[in-house]
Amino acid sequence: MALGVHHLLLVEDDRSWREGVDRAAREAGFVVSSVADGAEALDWLRHRPRAQHPDLILLDLVLPRVDGWEVYGQLRTDARLRHLAVMMMSSAGGTPEVPLHGVVGFLHKPPEPDALVRALSERLRELPGRPTEPPRLPYTLRLSDESLYALHALPAPVRHAVRVHLLRAAELSATELPLASSWLMALHSEQPSLLVTVEGVRVVLEVDDAACALTANIVIVPSHLRCA
Repeated sequence: MALGVHHLLLVEDDRSWREGVDRAAREAGFVVSSVADGAEALDWLRHRPRAQHPDLILLDLVLPRVDGWEVYGQLRTDARLRHLAVMMMSSAGGTPEVPLHGVVGFLHKPPEPDALVRALSERLRELPGRPTEPPRLPYTLRLSDESLYALHALPAPVRHAVRVHLLRAAELSATELPLASSWLMALHSEQPSLLVTVEGVRVVLEVDDAACALTANIVIVPSHLRCA
């Protein structure tokens, strides 16, 4: 099987879905470990040696306590965990257009767990191999309470698209960051800042090179999305 995937870590808060995917994946020949939310996933991974880590994390993006985007961000900034491959899944649909290191695919959750496992198996067969790792850790992405509130109020497909681009900005900040692109540009201000624009949503990221961190304090949402 592509990527040498044998052991899956399933991160899914819906118990019936978790049990259904676990059963279907085992029947398909996978070894499955499962956890109920993002905080449990991170704790599970951090308390196991690398030899016991899964080949792939099947990660639901909508989770209690710590959501899937935060899990991915913490995986990428933890030197012990950043080698892990992630397959994201969500009922919101839509495939992120911006590549994220370590993310090997994005699955739309179908009505039945068996269909998800079939889609996963097909996707894995299409993948040529593990992505090449960048030489440096990405910057940590920090979201203020106000920015989190603004993002959670967005329609799910738009929210996912914005989170993908924010995480990609954090990865680019550790390498050769472009001064301008269709979605990312550097702002000329006293405090080094970046502007991420996705689907009309604008997010200002303050850059702290000493701490290797980006902080989102300002989220500007267009009026048509506030009414969605």
